[in-house]
Amino acid sequence: MQESLTAPVSRSADGDEPLEHVPRRRDTLVSRWLRPGWPLFITLAILFGVYWGLNQLIGLRSAPIAAWKPFVWELSSVLVILALSPFIVRMERRFRLDARPLRRIVLAHAAAAIVFSAVHTTSMVILRKIVYALAGDSYDFGNVFVGWFYELQKDVITYLTILLIVFAVREFKERRSGELRAAQLAAELSDARLRHLTAQVDPHFLFNALNAISNRMREDVDAADRMISQLGDLLRAAYATDQQLLVPLHSELEWLRGYAAMMAERFRGQLSFELQVDPGLDAVKVPRLLLQPLVENAFRHGLAEGRGCLWVDVRRTGERLSCTISDDGVGLPDAPLGRGTGLSNVSRRLQLLFPHDHELTLAAREPRGTVVTVAFPASE
Repeated sequence: MQESLTAPVSRSADGDEPLEHVPRRRDTLVSRWLRPGWPLFITLAILFGVYWGLNQLIGLRSAPIAAWKPFVWELSSVLVILALSPFIVRMERRFRLDARPLRRIVLAHAAAAIVFSAVHTTSMVILRKIVYALAGDSYDFGNVFVGWFYELQKDVITYLTILLIVFAVREFKERRSGELRAAQLAAELSDARLRHLTAQVDPHFLFNALNAISNRMREDVDAADRMISQLGDLLRAAYATDQQLLVPLHSELEWLRGYAAMMAERFRGQLSFELQVDPGLDAVKVPRLLLQPLVENAFRHGLAEGRGCLWVDVRRTGERLSCTISDDGVGLPDAPLGRGTGLSNVSRRLQLLFPHDHELTLAAREPRGTVVTVAFPASE
């Protein structure tokens, strides 16, 4: 698809809402049991107790013992430990392992381990006695002090194991949450910078357009009036998409056509503008107001005298969109080229939108003029 726009030679007249109060939910042991993850933990604990009960039964296969007793021993122990796990979680939150002073933390968890063992042993024995009684038998724990000490050494290891697991899970969640917050803040900052850079283009273009209309007003009032009408159309189109960072290509090209028509009105019969676009690219997303600053830059510098030709080619090569703006103007200066608002703005926006995956180059055009090429991933 090729379009050609040449300026005609003849002249013609033409409230914030209040935050809803949310009651603070009390974090009790009962609420912990009702959480969705606990049925899975209970199932795993039962399977673990059955596994150890089976091992006990196999180890005692030569002894005259009922097959159900080893399962009662292990299941009663595992289920009580599971029931006491929220207590360990609460202790870890109250006395974090990475807190200071360390002596206070060690003493607190040492006391908690002793309480944990006492409750675990007592509850375990009570459960066993109840089950034995229901089965018409009696459970003998043996010497209380020896049995309690025997369970204490195992319970301390169990307490420390659960404590370290809780600590590791909490650290992982906090680290992951911190990474997500950092990524979210980076994205919000990037979005804010993009919107700021995009907003810079509008006033920059507006000032230049008003200056062009002012210059034309001295030469041809009717032409200046048409330029004001065209500027109004451009501003309406700009504000219709002012909240979008990416717009369909056809929207960007409509803006470009309007801008080229206004510039052609300013330099009547002296400027030629040609736009060539590969078919099927209307829905491709491009940064809003990407091409206009480059075209404006060509008009202001390459075609500063108000005469010459400007070509815009938009093509798709594989997964990339390539836009070329070329003119037959004065070309690149011998001195190093400083990037003004237009080029620097486009460069920064491309870096934010397509980091390390874009291209923005300036080169001399033969036999004269300048070529600006922009390339980035094409997406719809």
